[in-house]
Amino acid sequence: MKRANVTHLNYNKSVSQEIEGFSYRDLFHNLLDGILIINSTGRVEYVNPSYERMFGVSNFALIGKSIFHVPNDDIVLSSIKNTKKIQGFLSLPIYHKKISASASPLMVDNQYNGIISIYREEALGEVDTIEIYSNTQQKQAIDEAFESITGKSTLLRESLEIASRAAKTLSTVLIIGESGTGKELVAKAIHEAGQHAHKPYIKINCGAIPATLLESELFGHEQGAFTGAVKRKIGKFEQANGGSIFLDEIGDMPLEMQVKLLRVLQEREFERVGGNETIQCNLRIIAATHRNLEELIKEGRFREDLYYRLNVVPVHLPSLKERKEDILGLCDGFMKKIEGKTGIPAKTIDQEVIDAFHQYQWPGNIRELENLMERLMVLVEGDTITLNDIPPFISHIYGTHFEKRADHSLINVDCNGQMATLEDYEKAIIQKALDQFGSFNKAAKALGITHKTVAFKARKYNIID
Repeated sequence: MKRANVTHLNYNKSVSQEIEGFSYRDLFHNLLDGILIINSTGRVEYVNPSYERMFGVSNFALIGKSIFHVPNDDIVLSSIKNTKKIQGFLSLPIYHKKISASASPLMVDNQYNGIISIYREEALGEVDTIEIYSNTQQKQAIDEAFESITGKSTLLRESLEIASRAAKTLSTVLIIGESGTGKELVAKAIHEAGQHAHKPYIKINCGAIPATLLESELFGHEQGAFTGAVKRKIGKFEQANGGSIFLDEIGDMPLEMQVKLLRVLQEREFERVGGNETIQCNLRIIAATHRNLEELIKEGRFREDLYYRLNVVPVHLPSLKERKEDILGLCDGFMKKIEGKTGIPAKTIDQEVIDAFHQYQWPGNIRELENLMERLMVLVEGDTITLNDIPPFISHIYGTHFEKRADHSLINVDCNGQMATLEDYEKAIIQKALDQFGSFNKAAKALGITHKTVAFKARKYNIID
């Protein structure tokens, strides 16, 4: 039988890859020990049935997921962070289990290719343990650094849990979300929740700096490197050394700069423009974008290899229309903030305004809401914000949704005040009548038309065969 060597994994293949001729299933499927394999991008490649049983998880649900999106443990995270072998114990009190665990980097030609972790059940004893929470236990606690981010919606809390867990390592984080969703706040919280919170936090907007100047901004330049370079300049990466750098709007970075950034991610080194000295950097990289990077890759505007290097821990921030239960809390928070800056007392918000806010789609997200609340605080003279105070493009939604509903109108409209087509109404009426009365004759009588008309319309709209 051919001898398998688990250090010779090729992670450029799909999940069905082999180890010197043996598939993962051949090697690990029948082991009593649990096996977890993570690739170099931090995604789960394989778990065996023993791992599924130990932790109450599904192979199907885990494969391809980031390790930060699935139940994981500090031993694996420490091995990823330090790129070295880690051993320890995991405690699962709810199952009365203690599990010994060991995680080892998979190295090929001195290149990091991921982690293999092995788990074995032990009797629960009196040993020092690292606790892990499974799906059936309490959720991951969110670091207090994230408390400044207002919101209790499920989608937001799930995203902040992932960000909080990522903050405990130096893994690269990619924050994805529409403009105005609070990506910069989350990036700052990740830095402040990390072990290097006392070190520099440097941010730069990749889309706000001309391409010709971006390299100098990021990596610095030597005196005389180009016209106007009258003295040496220290770049953002050098300033952030030991701490964190936040690359906002990474999707707007020119292709030629993406190549240079890729080298920094891989080698953790760079040279200043016009210089020969290689500068080592040890820092956390946090990137953010409102763009769909996968679409940009298809269009040839973003490098695929850079995307996978950045997307180690993806954090997706929901838009405001996906977390409307947070709107009232955000309004209160913004009014208190504005009161602190201007001295203008916070105001009461009419229920009609709250209803309209909940129906509005908020294309500018939280930033749009904050700007609106500041305008209302400054311009509204009374103590209460009413429907007449808010912009017409928001207040009209209350009119189309709630006033007509109060008038018991037979015509329904969507959240933007749009009506359905006549055929849509006709189809819905025929369907409703047939569902309620069960025959063409009874439906026709209720609608005041002939049974032939009902039968014709039912066939026209494919309500019946």
